[in-house]
Amino acid sequence: MYKSITQFFTSFGKSERIKSRALPLAIILVTAMLLLIFKIAKPEPPVKAKEEKTWTVQTHRLVDGAKSPELELYGSVESPYTATITSIIDADVISLEANEGELVRSGQLLILLDDTDARLSLEDKKASVAELEALIISENNRYKNDLAALKLEKSLLELARKKLQREEKTSKSNLTSQASLDAQKEALNQQQLALNSRQLNITDHPARLAQLEARLSRSRALTEQAEIDLARAIVTAPFDGIVIKTLVSPGERVRPGEALLEMYSTDRIELRAQLPQKFISIVKESIMQQHPFEAVVKTDSGTRTATLDRISGSIAEGSHGVDALFEVDSDDANRLTIGDTLEMTLALPAIEDVFSVPVSSIYGTDRIYRIENDRLVAVKVEKMGRQYRHGRQFVLVRSGELNPGDEIITTQLPLAVSGMKVEVRNQETSNNKISQQIPRKPSGKHP
Repeated sequence: MYKSITQFFTSFGKSERIKSRALPLAIILVTAMLLLIFKIAKPEPPVKAKEEKTWTVQTHRLVDGAKSPELELYGSVESPYTATITSIIDADVISLEANEGELVRSGQLLILLDDTDARLSLEDKKASVAELEALIISENNRYKNDLAALKLEKSLLELARKKLQREEKTSKSNLTSQASLDAQKEALNQQQLALNSRQLNITDHPARLAQLEARLSRSRALTEQAEIDLARAIVTAPFDGIVIKTLVSPGERVRPGEALLEMYSTDRIELRAQLPQKFISIVKESIMQQHPFEAVVKTDSGTRTATLDRISGSIAEGSHGVDALFEVDSDDANRLTIGDTLEMTLALPAIEDVFSVPVSSIYGTDRIYRIENDRLVAVKVEKMGRQYRHGRQFVLVRSGELNPGDEIITTQLPLAVSGMKVEVRNQETSNNKISQQIPRKPSGKHP
């Protein structure tokens, strides 16, 4: 073959009809032939049998028994007894005796107001009471005088009537003048008017007395109000609590209804947390059965306990649940701050026939994998709630295909399917710590 190629090139070079541009074509043909020869002569590598891949996983063993679902909530610290202390009188602020954030006791002085105006108003009301009391005494004396004078008025009227009768007899005998007779008639009429006026005064006495007594009652009520206003110049705490903020300063003029400070009661501290809608019926039913609910609250000073007191009667606009209100012990209330948000864990009534599995064992939304003969078996489960232990999250699942003692994988495999071969390698934990011994250097000189 090589000899033929040599002859071909010799004849090709001698030929005058081949042009110089045919040389590259010849080189390409020779190269292609050499490559074909090398490929045919190349030995084939041995074919390895493909082995099935084994995936390393960790597992969790299922344990039977009733388990309580837990809700992770976020509670806002608040107090239903949050009071805004307002001024009752028109006065100047003399001094502030409590500062923002200070713990105060019931009856403790908070703010001192100038009581000059209130004291003068009280004196004016007392004077009105004294005046009306004197008028009532005068009215009673007048009534007694009218009763005594009424008898005299009747006697005078009778005398005037008899005198007129005598004048009429003498007038018929022409022993007296017509002017004298007219004078006696006038005297009788005047005495009758006087008697009528006296009788009217006696009749109107109960009405006048009732009017004076009503005015006296009003004045006494105003006096009591003035005494209260005077006492309110000393502003005290209505309950044990903490001052949220002060709204006035010494020397400032305040008017009735103007806010002085805000405070909240430390005896009634609550945590408001939103309860998911699907758990509302469970919680309400347990409350009706008087089943106590306690939540563990995480604070900066450690964990605290709060008791579920009641549930809001309506769903707030824009939310997907109902507010649950938890009571906090008064000893723990002083460690909390109004408006703060705290993590809470609420335990619900226990459920039978469920298993607690790590959240990492859930594939998709409702699938876990059990190990049978070193291979995966997919199991569809129903989620029944969650649990939180030692900073880890667990899911409560239920399925008729699961049994106590089953091993499920907790490792998230990228392409997990039933039948996949796996190898279990769980990390063993031990409480025993191996101490390292450090060799001691010998003292003294070496020989």
